[in-house]
Amino acid sequence: MLELVLLICLIVLIVLVWKPVKRSVLGALDARAEKIRSELDEAQRLHEEAKALLAKYQRQLHEGEKLAQDILAQAEAQQKRFEEKMRADYEAAVKRRTDLAMERIAQEEARALQEVRTRAADLAIRTTRRLLTERVGEAEAQTLVRGAIEEVKRKLA
Repeated sequence: MLELVLLICLIVLIVLVWKPVKRSVLGALDARAEKIRSELDEAQRLHEEAKALLAKYQRQLHEGEKLAQDILAQAEAQQKRFEEKMRADYEAAVKRRTDLAMERIAQEEARALQEVRTRAADLAIRTTRRLLTERVGEAEAQTLVRGAIEEVKRKLA
């Protein structure tokens, strides 16, 4: 009987202790579960935020790469235009200098030709004067020379 009373006391003690212990144990477990759930929610939110940031930075990276390619293409096009302009300017400068040199050569040729003509005319006049003086006489030679000089001037002009 004592055993029965002890058993009943034990059962009553377990029932009395069970309710507060159950509440504290279940409360602790519920609190722990809630804490884990909030941490999981926070981790999920951070994961989604990280995925969004990753997508944003990848878009920015692609936009930056595209912008860099566009800038590079523009720079290459500008370089080609600059090279073409420089070549055209160089060819124009060479042509101007060549034309200027040809013009100077033509001027020098004309000057040399004029100088040769002048010397030839001068030599012809001196020779004619000497021959006329020797053969015709001084006064008549002067008249013929003056007429010849006038005629040569008309032909050379």
